[in-house]
Amino acid sequence: MKKLKFYLMLLVVMFATSAKAESVKYLVLNAGGEETVIALADNPVMTISEGTLKVVAKGEEILSVALSEGLTYSFSEDSSTGIEEIQIDETPRLEQGHVYFSHIQKGELIRVFTINGKLVSAQRVNDDGKADIDLTPLNKGLYIVKSAKISIKVINK
Repeated sequence: MKKLKFYLMLLVVMFATSAKAESVKYLVLNAGGEETVIALADNPVMTISEGTLKVVAKGEEILSVALSEGLTYSFSEDSSTGIEEIQIDETPRLEQGHVYFSHIQKGELIRVFTINGKLVSAQRVNDDGKADIDLTPLNKGLYIVKSAKISIKVINK
């Protein structure tokens, strides 16, 4: 038990020293092949009782693992899961009198207004998240095309 407490104290000292020496934001614990990422900003509290390490942050238990499972740790500046974030471009494409939307929520309403605020057209997004707003039947001039997240000014020539 004294050996276990020594290792815990060593872990805490290394944790505190490393956290101050580097600009780390996360503690990464690996126990039995399972990786747990803990934000240091959450002020995690680690306790050992009866050979089990428990980590609590914000009043919630994040990890409970037997020390016999081979616990390792590291520090990280990011919480990368190995899955890259997918960037979806919701910017409409303008082409030959049409405004094409893609990656928009199904059923969302896209509206076309005159510069004076008069609604001249409205269309719902298709099931596939796309919409084709045809401006060719409208008079020449400046219009505002608006979805829930995007608002653009378009000159209809």
